[in-house]
Amino acid sequence: MREWKWAIAPVLVAALAGPAHADDDLERVRTVLREHPEIVIEALRQQGPAVLEVVEVAARNRQKEMERARFAAELAKPLKPALDAGRASIGPQDAPVTIVEYSDFLCHFCAQAAGTVKKLTQDHPKDVRLVFKHFASGKNDVRAALYFEAINLQDPKKAWAFMDKAFANQKDVAEKGDEALSAMAKELGVDMNRLAKDLQRKDLADRIAADVKEARDFGFNGTPIFLVNGAAVRGAVPLEVLEEFVAVAKDPQAAAAKAKKP
Repeated sequence: MREWKWAIAPVLVAALAGPAHADDDLERVRTVLREHPEIVIEALRQQGPAVLEVVEVAARNRQKEMERARFAAELAKPLKPALDAGRASIGPQDAPVTIVEYSDFLCHFCAQAAGTVKKLTQDHPKDVRLVFKHFASGKNDVRAALYFEAINLQDPKKAWAFMDKAFANQKDVAEKGDEALSAMAKELGVDMNRLAKDLQRKDLADRIAADVKEARDFGFNGTPIFLVNGAAVRGAVPLEVLEEFVAVAKDPQAAAAKAKKP
Protein backbone atom coordinates (compact mmCIF):
# COMPACT_ATOMS: atom_id res chain seq x y z
CA MET A 1 0.00 0.00 0.00
CA ARG A 2 2.63 2.49 1.05
CA GLU A 3 4.68 1.69 -2.03
CA TRP A 4 1.71 2.52 -4.27
CA LYS A 5 1.15 5.84 -2.49
CA TRP A 6 4.68 7.13 -2.85
CA ALA A 7 4.96 5.82 -6.40
CA ILE A 8 2.09 7.96 -7.61
CA ALA A 9 2.90 11.06 -5.53
CA PRO A 10 5.26 12.71 -8.06
CA VAL A 11 2.86 11.89 -10.87
CA LEU A 12 -0.04 13.39 -8.93
CA VAL A 13 1.84 16.62 -8.29
CA ALA A 14 2.86 16.91 -11.94
CA ALA A 15 -0.68 16.25 -13.12
CA LEU A 16 -2.20 18.80 -10.79
CA ALA A 17 0.24 21.59 -11.46
CA GLY A 18 1.43 20.86 -14.97
CA PRO A 19 0.23 21.93 -18.42
CA ALA A 20 -1.98 20.10 -20.88
CA HIS A 21 0.64 17.42 -21.69
CA ALA A 22 0.15 16.04 -18.15
CA ASP A 23 -3.16 14.42 -19.22
CA ASP A 24 -1.55 10.98 -19.54
CA ASP A 25 -0.10 11.23 -16.04
CA LEU A 26 -3.45 12.35 -14.67
CA GLU A 27 -5.21 9.37 -16.25
CA ARG A 28 -2.67 7.01 -14.68
CA VAL A 29 -3.38 8.57 -11.29
CA ARG A 30 -7.12 8.16 -11.80
CA THR A 31 -6.67 4.49 -12.65
CA VAL A 32 -4.63 3.83 -9.52
CA LEU A 33 -7.04 5.70 -7.28
CA ARG A 34 -10.05 3.89 -8.70
CA GLU A 35 -8.40 0.58 -7.91
CA HIS A 36 -7.01 1.68 -4.52
CA PRO A 37 -9.16 4.50 -3.02
CA GLU A 38 -7.68 3.77 0.39
CA ILE A 39 -4.49 5.51 -0.81
CA VAL A 40 -6.19 8.88 -0.59
CA ILE A 41 -7.44 8.25 2.94
CA GLU A 42 -4.04 7.10 4.12
CA ALA A 43 -2.28 10.02 2.43
CA LEU A 44 -4.63 12.57 3.98
CA ARG A 45 -4.29 10.94 7.38
CA GLN A 46 -0.50 11.00 7.34
CA GLN A 47 0.29 13.99 5.13
CA GLY A 48 -2.92 16.00 5.26
CA PRO A 49 -1.49 19.55 5.42
CA ALA A 50 1.12 18.85 2.74
CA VAL A 51 -1.44 17.27 0.40
CA LEU A 52 -3.87 20.13 0.90
CA GLU A 53 -1.11 22.64 0.19
CA VAL A 54 -0.35 20.93 -3.13
CA VAL A 55 -4.05 21.00 -4.04
CA GLU A 56 -4.41 24.65 -3.04
CA VAL A 57 -1.36 25.70 -5.06
CA ALA A 58 -2.64 23.77 -8.06
CA ALA A 59 -6.07 25.38 -7.69
CA ARG A 60 -4.55 28.87 -7.52
CA ASN A 61 -2.43 28.20 -10.59
CA ARG A 62 -5.45 26.94 -12.48
CA GLN A 63 -7.44 30.02 -11.44
CA LYS A 64 -4.65 32.27 -12.73
CA GLU A 65 -4.61 30.44 -16.06
CA MET A 66 -8.39 30.76 -16.35
CA GLU A 67 -8.18 34.48 -15.56
CA ARG A 68 -5.46 34.98 -18.17
CA ALA A 69 -7.56 33.16 -20.75
CA ARG A 70 -10.64 35.20 -19.83
CA PHE A 71 -8.67 38.46 -20.12
CA ALA A 72 -7.22 37.49 -23.51
CA ALA A 73 -10.69 36.64 -24.81
CA GLU A 74 -12.05 40.01 -23.66
CA LEU A 75 -9.14 41.83 -25.30
CA ALA A 76 -10.21 40.27 -28.59
CA LYS A 77 -13.73 41.67 -28.11
CA PRO A 78 -13.17 44.68 -25.84
CA LEU A 79 -15.77 46.79 -24.11
CA LYS A 80 -15.84 50.35 -25.40
CA PRO A 81 -16.35 52.93 -22.63
CA ALA A 82 -17.07 56.54 -23.55
CA LEU A 83 -13.90 58.65 -23.41
CA ASP A 84 -15.22 62.19 -23.74
CA ALA A 85 -12.94 65.20 -23.62
CA GLY A 86 -12.30 66.84 -20.29
CA ARG A 87 -12.21 63.67 -18.21
CA ALA A 88 -9.71 63.48 -15.41
CA SER A 89 -6.81 61.42 -16.69
CA ILE A 90 -3.12 60.71 -16.18
CA GLY A 91 -0.72 59.78 -18.98
CA PRO A 92 -0.52 60.47 -22.72
CA GLN A 93 -3.67 60.18 -24.82
CA ASP A 94 -1.79 58.07 -27.37
CA ALA A 95 -0.53 55.57 -24.78
CA PRO A 96 -0.74 51.96 -26.03
CA VAL A 97 -2.71 50.96 -22.92
CA THR A 98 -5.72 52.86 -21.58
CA ILE A 99 -7.06 51.94 -18.16
CA VAL A 100 -10.56 53.13 -17.31
CA GLU A 101 -11.12 52.98 -13.56
CA TYR A 102 -14.62 52.79 -12.09
CA SER A 103 -14.39 53.84 -8.47
CA ASP A 104 -16.35 54.90 -5.38
CA PHE A 105 -14.86 57.41 -2.93
CA LEU A 106 -16.38 55.54 0.03
CA CYS A 107 -15.13 52.09 -1.02
CA HIS A 108 -12.21 50.84 1.07
CA PHE A 109 -10.91 48.64 -1.75
CA CYS A 110 -11.11 51.57 -4.17
CA ALA A 111 -8.84 53.56 -1.85
CA GLN A 112 -6.35 50.70 -1.89
CA ALA A 113 -6.58 50.28 -5.66
CA ALA A 114 -6.21 54.00 -6.37
CA GLY A 115 -2.70 53.98 -4.94
CA THR A 116 -1.81 50.87 -6.92
CA VAL A 117 -2.95 52.19 -10.28
CA LYS A 118 -1.33 55.59 -9.73
CA LYS A 119 1.95 53.81 -8.97
CA LEU A 120 1.47 51.91 -12.22
CA THR A 121 1.18 55.16 -14.18
CA GLN A 122 4.33 56.49 -12.48
CA ASP A 123 6.26 53.35 -13.37
CA HIS A 124 5.01 53.35 -16.97
CA PRO A 125 4.58 57.04 -17.88
CA LYS A 126 4.64 56.48 -21.65
CA ASP A 127 2.74 53.22 -21.85
CA VAL A 128 -0.30 53.76 -19.64
CA ARG A 129 -3.13 56.28 -19.64
CA LEU A 130 -5.54 56.26 -16.68
CA VAL A 131 -9.06 57.64 -17.04
CA PHE A 132 -11.07 58.02 -13.83
CA LYS A 133 -14.81 57.29 -13.75
CA HIS A 134 -17.38 56.94 -11.00
CA PHE A 135 -19.47 54.05 -9.76
CA ALA A 136 -21.14 55.79 -6.82
CA SER A 137 -24.72 55.35 -5.64
CA GLY A 138 -24.95 56.82 -2.11
CA LYS A 139 -25.47 60.47 -1.20
CA ASN A 140 -22.01 61.35 0.05
CA ASP A 141 -20.00 59.27 -2.41
CA VAL A 142 -21.91 60.96 -5.25
CA ARG A 143 -21.15 64.35 -3.66
CA ALA A 144 -17.46 63.43 -3.44
CA ALA A 145 -17.53 62.49 -7.12
CA LEU A 146 -19.14 65.84 -7.93
CA TYR A 147 -16.45 67.73 -5.97
CA PHE A 148 -13.77 65.81 -7.84
CA GLU A 149 -15.25 66.69 -11.23
CA ALA A 150 -15.78 70.33 -10.27
CA ILE A 151 -12.23 70.71 -8.96
CA ASN A 152 -10.91 69.06 -12.12
CA LEU A 153 -12.38 71.96 -14.11
CA GLN A 154 -10.10 74.32 -12.16
CA ASP A 155 -6.94 72.29 -11.80
CA PRO A 156 -6.53 68.58 -12.62
CA LYS A 157 -3.58 68.26 -10.22
CA LYS A 158 -5.74 69.54 -7.37
CA ALA A 159 -8.46 67.10 -8.38
CA TRP A 160 -6.08 64.13 -8.02
CA ALA A 161 -4.84 65.54 -4.72
CA PHE A 162 -8.47 65.85 -3.59
CA MET A 163 -8.95 62.19 -4.49
CA ASP A 164 -6.07 61.21 -2.24
CA LYS A 165 -7.52 63.23 0.63
CA ALA A 166 -11.02 61.86 0.18
CA PHE A 167 -9.78 58.26 0.13
CA ALA A 168 -7.59 58.90 3.18
CA ASN A 169 -10.53 60.40 5.11
CA GLN A 170 -13.40 58.16 4.09
CA LYS A 171 -14.93 58.15 7.55
CA ASP A 172 -15.21 61.95 7.60
CA VAL A 173 -16.67 61.99 4.09
CA ALA A 174 -19.23 59.35 5.03
CA GLU A 175 -20.26 61.07 8.26
CA LYS A 176 -19.91 64.78 7.44
CA GLY A 177 -20.47 64.95 3.70
CA ASP A 178 -20.13 68.46 2.29
CA GLU A 179 -18.53 69.80 5.47
CA ALA A 180 -15.58 67.43 5.09
CA LEU A 181 -15.41 67.74 1.32
CA SER A 182 -15.41 71.53 1.42
CA ALA A 183 -12.66 71.57 4.06
CA MET A 184 -10.48 69.36 1.86
CA ALA A 185 -11.01 71.65 -1.11
CA LYS A 186 -10.01 74.70 0.97
CA GLU A 187 -6.83 72.96 2.14
CA LEU A 188 -5.88 72.44 -1.51
CA GLY A 189 -6.34 76.12 -2.36
CA VAL A 190 -9.36 75.59 -4.60
CA ASP A 191 -11.30 78.69 -5.71
CA MET A 192 -14.30 78.17 -3.44
CA ASN A 193 -16.56 80.67 -5.20
CA ARG A 194 -16.08 78.95 -8.53
CA LEU A 195 -16.39 75.56 -6.88
CA ALA A 196 -19.78 76.50 -5.42
CA LYS A 197 -21.04 77.40 -8.90
CA ASP A 198 -19.55 74.35 -10.61
CA LEU A 199 -21.09 72.01 -8.06
CA GLN A 200 -24.46 73.11 -9.45
CA ARG A 201 -23.57 72.21 -13.04
CA LYS A 202 -25.99 69.73 -14.53
CA ASP A 203 -23.42 68.38 -17.00
CA LEU A 204 -21.19 67.21 -14.15
CA ALA A 205 -24.07 65.49 -12.39
CA ASP A 206 -25.05 63.91 -15.71
CA ARG A 207 -21.46 62.72 -16.22
CA ILE A 208 -21.45 60.88 -12.90
CA ALA A 209 -24.85 59.31 -13.62
CA ALA A 210 -23.64 58.26 -17.08
CA ASP A 211 -20.56 56.62 -15.54
CA VAL A 212 -22.73 54.58 -13.18
CA LYS A 213 -25.09 53.56 -15.98
CA GLU A 214 -22.17 52.57 -18.21
CA ALA A 215 -20.68 50.38 -15.48
CA ARG A 216 -24.00 48.67 -14.86
CA ASP A 217 -24.63 48.22 -18.57
CA PHE A 218 -21.28 46.43 -18.75
CA GLY A 219 -22.55 44.06 -16.07
CA PHE A 220 -20.35 45.35 -13.26
CA ASN A 221 -21.74 45.19 -9.74
CA GLY A 222 -18.81 46.03 -7.48
CA THR A 223 -15.86 48.35 -7.13
CA PRO A 224 -13.15 48.90 -8.10
CA ILE A 225 -13.26 47.79 -11.72
CA PHE A 226 -10.58 48.47 -14.32
CA LEU A 227 -10.98 48.20 -18.07
CA VAL A 228 -7.51 47.58 -19.51
CA ASN A 229 -7.87 48.25 -23.23
CA GLY A 230 -11.47 47.16 -22.82
CA ALA A 231 -10.84 43.94 -20.84
CA ALA A 232 -12.04 43.88 -17.25
CA VAL A 233 -9.87 43.48 -14.16
CA ARG A 234 -11.99 43.25 -11.03
CA GLY A 235 -10.99 44.25 -7.52
CA ALA A 236 -7.98 45.75 -5.79
CA VAL A 237 -5.44 43.45 -7.42
CA PRO A 238 -1.73 43.70 -6.51
CA LEU A 239 0.54 45.88 -8.63
CA GLU A 240 2.35 42.91 -10.17
CA VAL A 241 -0.95 41.42 -11.35
CA LEU A 242 -2.05 44.70 -12.90
CA GLU A 243 1.34 45.04 -14.58
CA GLU A 244 0.94 41.57 -16.08
CA PHE A 245 -2.42 42.50 -17.60
CA VAL A 246 -0.97 45.76 -18.92
CA ALA A 247 1.88 43.84 -20.60
CA VAL A 248 -0.63 41.52 -22.27
CA ALA A 249 -2.80 44.45 -23.39
CA LYS A 250 0.22 46.29 -24.78
CA ASP A 251 1.31 43.34 -26.93
CA PRO A 252 -1.22 40.46 -26.95
CA GLN A 253 0.66 38.48 -29.62
CA ALA A 254 3.95 38.53 -27.73
CA ALA A 255 2.17 37.52 -24.54
CA ALA A 256 0.43 34.63 -26.30
CA ALA A 257 3.72 33.42 -27.80
CA LYS A 258 5.39 33.54 -24.40
CA ALA A 259 2.55 31.57 -22.82
CA LYS A 260 2.94 28.78 -25.39
CA LYS A 261 6.59 28.21 -24.55
CA PRO A 262 7.18 25.14 -22.32
